[in-house]
Amino acid sequence: MTNEERVGREGNAFIAPPKDFDPLTADPKDLARYAIPQRPDPQSQPGLSALWERQARHYRTFEHLQAEINRTPRPESALPPKAFRLYPPLTCGYSLYSPADPFLSLFVTWTVPNLGYTSSPQGINHFRTFVGLGFLDVHVDMTVDATENVTSQLSVLGANGMDVLGLPVAPGDEISAGICLGKNPPGRATYVLANETTSQTVNFAFDSGFPGAFTIDAGISRDMGGNPSLNPLAHFDDVHFKEISAATKNGLTRSLLEGEAVTMVDFDGTTLAKAIQLNDTAFKIVSAT
Repeated sequence: MTNEERVGREGNAFIAPPKDFDPLTADPKDLARYAIPQRPDPQSQPGLSALWERQARHYRTFEHLQAEINRTPRPESALPPKAFRLYPPLTCGYSLYSPADPFLSLFVTWTVPNLGYTSSPQGINHFRTFVGLGFLDVHVDMTVDATENVTSQLSVLGANGMDVLGLPVAPGDEISAGICLGKNPPGRATYVLANETTSQTVNFAFDSGFPGAFTIDAGISRDMGGNPSLNPLAHFDDVHFKEISAATKNGLTRSLLEGEAVTMVDFDGTTLAKAIQLNDTAFKIVSAT
């Protein structure tokens, strides 16, 4: 099946833009073809329009990679999207809830940390950085073993389970994500993901079926596994989240930092990691051990 046939039959767009593609001069049809969010109206949404133009100018010089989507069943050990609600929290970061005015977009840039091994009966540490627009999440899934071998892989969590993407990431890289969700059925989800360090980007779109996103969040997590108490938090460098911006259905710009700061604690009550606000659009997560 060709990319064009896949777009027509499944409502998905996985076509990489050509090297000389310029979103600033492209028409709405071409933007949709290459899974690039439509430009907001500069009159009714001047702030979001200015952000779109800034992002478009920035990414047009990047290498555009082809999205590699591999739909697989979600692992039982994967973290539930709303693990902020668990006790003790297995995540650390910020979460903002807006039931009256759902979110339609989220933009975040964050760092992929270096990891160190923490002794574990499981023999390996699982670590994750994530950003989320409702149930549309972007993760960097990482592991570190007793020999300090670190792996990292960018993936998304959407309506069809875990989808692994073809955007290489490594410790020390800076990653950015733009996630947009259509306000009307079938809930068109558009992702623009980039590795700022390697100047590579990938984007794609699919019909999510989600009516709206009532929550945005960002942070880190440790793997639950079959027994969360046996999955310690890996040692990690500070993780920085910055340039955070979100827009709602009513056209409001919201700051994630308005929301709840969640501290990760162990089952014995020991603080493992905490989020520290840096300014209105940035925070960092530091190890407390």
